[in-house]
Amino acid sequence: MRKFISIALITLFFFGNTEAYQLLKLPLLVKHYIKHKHEDPAISFISFLQLHYQDKTVVDADFQQDMQLPFKTNDAKMIQLASVSLPSPRISIEILPTPVVKQTLSIHHEQLYSLNTPHDIFQPPKIS
Repeated sequence: MRKFISIALITLFFFGNTEAYQLLKLPLLVKHYIKHKHEDPAISFISFLQLHYQDKTVVDADFQQDMQLPFKTNDAKMIQLASVSLPSPRISIEILPTPVVKQTLSIHHEQLYSLNTPHDIFQPPKIS
């Protein structure tokens, strides 16, 4: 029972908040195609779709039925309600000058003397 209620609520949300409810109009598409097929037996389903979706919209005798076909009109009522938002606060950006730091650095060239330096290891042989 819980699974059924979950599926029903998800389906209700899906069809109510997206354009998926247009899929419920598919029987109208089939019915309208059959009507066109009776009028012109040579029309194929692809040419029917091209006539109603790809070509320019023609206002003719069955214009009202054409506008009831799925995905023919955009009824984005829920999307318009969801897009209402509060005005954003005004943002101003001020570019500050880069501070110049005057600092003197003293570099000392002191040689470090150690017994572990490489020049202590590599020495020429001594003559004794």
